[in-house]
Amino acid sequence: MNKYTATVIKTGNSYALRVPKRYVEDAQLKSGQKTVITLPIPEPKQNRERIQETIRQLQEVGVYKDIKDPVAWQREIRKDRPLPDRG
Repeated sequence: MNKYTATVIKTGNSYALRVPKRYVEDAQLKSGQKTVITLPIPEPKQNRERIQETIRQLQEVGVYKDIKDPVAWQREIRKDRPLPDRG
């Protein structure tokens, strides 16, 4: 997914979103054509310390102690299974 830097400008009683020429070219837009732009979603920040603490707690509890062969376990849980109500 490409990222573009857009600028909000005031135009009388409304606002306009000025986008780079590259955006218009990549989207193959023509003058006057309308397009849908999704709302920006902030990227979540990961809390490395919290993730490490959670993994440590899982290890202490022994959540994965029953898994003898992690590779085989991973293959098994990734197998496609029939979904409910789908024949």
